[in-house]
Formats: sequence, structure tokens, C-alpha cells
Amino acid sequence: MVNTRSWLALLVAAIPAALMSQPAAAGNCAGKPFDAAVAWQEFVTEFSDNYAYLDRADAKAAFADAAPAMRSAPDRLAFADRLETFLLLFRDSHLHVSPTSKPSRAWIPSAADLWFDRIDGRIVVSDVKYASDAAAGGIRPGWELVSIDGVDPVRAAGDMFTAIGVRGDDSQLTYAINALAAGRLDQARRFVFKVGGKRRTVDLPAGYASVHRPKEPLTVSHLTDAAGHDVAVLRVNNALGDTALISAFDQAVAALPESSHILIDMRDTPSGGTSTVARAIIGHFVPEPRPYQRHELTVERVRDGVPRVWLEYVQPRTPLRAAPVVLAGRWTGSMGEGIVIGLNAAAKAPIAGSDMGKLLGAIIQDELPASCITISLPNEKLWHVDGRPREEVQADLRVSTADVAADGSDAALALALAGLDR
Repeated sequence: MVNTRSWLALLVAAIPAALMSQPAAAGNCAGKPFDAAVAWQEFVTEFSDNYAYLDRADAKAAFADAAPAMRSAPDRLAFADRLETFLLLFRDSHLHVSPTSKPSRAWIPSAADLWFDRIDGRIVVSDVKYASDAAAGGIRPGWELVSIDGVDPVRAAGDMFTAIGVRGDDSQLTYAINALAAGRLDQARRFVFKVGGKRRTVDLPAGYASVHRPKEPLTVSHLTDAAGHDVAVLRVNNALGDTALISAFDQAVAALPESSHILIDMRDTPSGGTSTVARAIIGHFVPEPRPYQRHELTVERVRDGVPRVWLEYVQPRTPLRAAPVVLAGRWTGSMGEGIVIGLNAAAKAPIAGSDMGKLLGAIIQDELPASCITISLPNEKLWHVDGRPREEVQADLRVSTADVAADGSDAALALALAGLDR
């Protein structure tokens, strides 16, 4: 196996859709014979040694159940297609495989404009991406999903797993439904919902085309809280891999009056980033060096039985400001989640919002020569410095929907403003 482990791997989640549409190639495979059994064993070994979150599914049973289908794949692309389905069992948006026979599956939450949960046996919209065609089309939390592109989503998700010999539990099926809803690159989608006893059809473009955001990395606006204080809202526009955000954030903080309260809006940060940008932001709110995130490189524990765990620190940066409130939601992912838990840990910043994207770990890309495919996977576990897994951290001030509420309002922002007065 050839492991691509550069820092550039951390930026994979931020690759533009146009680039992601080009399938990755692991070596020169032209005319190379394919043995599915060898390819499956290669994947199992590499995945078991490097994937940091094997405990996210009953891995032993999953591998055993899927083995017959994987070992009988007739060619490389069929193997990759089946592996793509297998990886859905881990409910991890950092797990990807390429190339496949179809355009790449759109990455969630980056390409998602809707999020669904299972409630009383129904698949229901739980949040709608702000400034998306889905929101503009009137879709709201609480709508029941009937079909995606004419297919019952529960049946489609179940059939996907059945085709490789596995049965997903409710959480795995729900995750698969969200993957189906995001679709594939350049794939327009048709949704049918049940709303108030009636059916409503909404056509949407591909997920990446559905979401609209400002071009600048940071948007600054001002509000007034209940006590009459000026509140500067610093909203990051999915730019955590762009070092231009550092100077934009520095300038924005430096321009604020000392009396202004600060609210950092991280609700549009689904696509990865770098710790350099994270530390630059958090540094404005810490008076001395402080830890903001805990890591474990899993491969050393698996290979040698010796855990490698460390704390990453952030250094103070001028101008120093009082702790902000940080706003998070379903489209706060990966490094966005790292900044949220980092501000909470190092600066004691309260978190307002809903569940975050729950992206797992720092990712690498591994090339698998036997199958001539590339897999992306997280090889580090990440925690809040207080010991909570990053993906399990919840807001101090909670709402069920952080982007668009059922009535179309921004309930999360209102809650965050209230939090500034505490």
C-alpha cells in the first residue's frame, strides 16, 4: 500500500466539485489483472490498521457479512461501487473511494442542502441549509420525505446494503438516506414530501450548485442585543482552508470597538480546513498558551500497542478580546468543529446551535495497488480537551435546527444573542 500522508490531505474535504468529478487513479492499472479477493484483503488490512473509528460500527460482523459480495466483484469498478456502499455503514463523511463506475458521491455536509432524521419511523427534514435553493424552494424542518428521484428512500437505502450482504441499523440507514439525498456530483434531484397531508414536489440542482455564499472568506455584520450592546457577527464563509481568512479575521477584530460583543458564526464551514487558520482565529481569545484539541494517531496503537496521544496548543494573538459566543450547526464540519470545540476549551466560549456535522478525525488518502483505487479515511481520533469525542460535543444553548427553523426564522442566532447577555 502507498500512503499519501502530507498535510495537503487535510484539505481533501475542501476540493472543489469540478476537481472531485475527475476520478482518482492509484497507479497505472491499464491491462493489470484484477483479483477481488486480493483487493478485499488489501482493503481490510489497510482499513483496520489506519481507520481511527472502527468502533463506529460492528466492524467484525460488517466485514464478515460483506466479504462474499466483495470477493466476488467482477471488476475494479464493481468492487469500488460495493466498497462505497460498505463505507456508509460507518456513518463517516470523511470516508470516500474513487474511482467508481458513476460520478463521485457528493460529500456531506459540503454538498448537502438538507438533513434528514428518522422520527417515529418517518424520514423527516431536520434542517435546511441557509442560502440554498432548498431553503428558497420553501422546504422546512418537519416535512416528511416520500421519495428521491421517484424512489422510496428507505427501500433504496436498504436495497443498497442488501446488495452487499449487510443489514444496516436505523442510524446507518438514516445516514445512507442523507447520502442519497445529497446525490452525486452534477446530479439534479427531485424530492417529494408530505406536508400537511398533501404531497409537494421540489426539484433541486446538484448539491454543490444549490448552496450560495459570499465570495469573501469572512462576512461582518452588526446587531444589537437585548441590553443594547453592539454585537459583531463574524460569519466564516466555508473558507477554513484559505489563509486569506487569517488576515480578514485579524482586520475585523482589530476594527471592532472594545465595547462590542463578538459572535462567531461557524454554521457555514462544512468543507474542511487547516489547523493554521483555526489557531489564528482562536488565538485572539486566549491570554496565554492553551490546549484546544486532543489527538490520537491510531496506527501506532494498532501496530505497536503503544498509544500516541497529544494536545494541540493555541498561542495568543493580538488584539486580544473577551470570549465570544460561537454558533454551530449541521453545516459546521471537520475543522469547523475543531474551532468550535477549541473556542469552548481554550477561551471558555459558550456554544449555541444544534448538532454539528459530526465529521471524524483528520483525514489521509491511501492508495490500494491491488484494486487500483484510492480511499480517504480519518487516521486520527479527535477530542475536546475535557475528554469528550469531538463528534459528541453538544451546544450549551441548544436548538433543534440551526440554519432554517420550521417557520423560516433564524432561531439559533436569536438564542446566541441571548447567550451574550448571560
